[in-house]
Amino acid sequence: MNTNRKIFSISRISALLGFFVLVQTAACDDDQGAQQTAESAQAMLSVGTIPDDVVCVIVTAAGEFRTEVRSFDVTPGSTLSEALTGLPVGSVAFSANAYAKACGDVTKSTAPMWISDSKTVNLVQGKSSSVTLTLYKNGRAKVTVEFADQEDGGTDAGASHDGGVTD
Repeated sequence: MNTNRKIFSISRISALLGFFVLVQTAACDDDQGAQQTAESAQAMLSVGTIPDDVVCVIVTAAGEFRTEVRSFDVTPGSTLSEALTGLPVGSVAFSANAYAKACGDVTKSTAPMWISDSKTVNLVQGKSSSVTLTLYKNGRAKVTVEFADQEDGGTDAGASHDGGVTD
């Protein structure tokens, strides 16, 4: 369908991450322990053509009580379709970053090449929702802030202290 092709295409300016969210109940078992809640959501991650400067996409789903972060090593020029399971339910904020480094080399100090705004979706048991994240080129700048130290408290040295009135 032409509509689907438009949804999953990426222009040179922005990248789209399409999520099709289907909420389901996940049974707790001994292997999952206390970290897995009784209710969890599943989402399909679909990424159109990966830009030339991207080799890692990291998606964050932040719920009220827990946050899930998923990393995907990708190949420029390819597409990605992946199931995301075990996501929180309720109000969930989705965001994504894309990097020029492999996901294993990304640290907290690594600047992403592409960033998205956060979009909040309410994931409800048994209902499906969707969210599309648009990634934008991450502009960078070095900003310097300086304070001028004025010893006289900011008074202009050329002004008279009597308001400029002379006898």
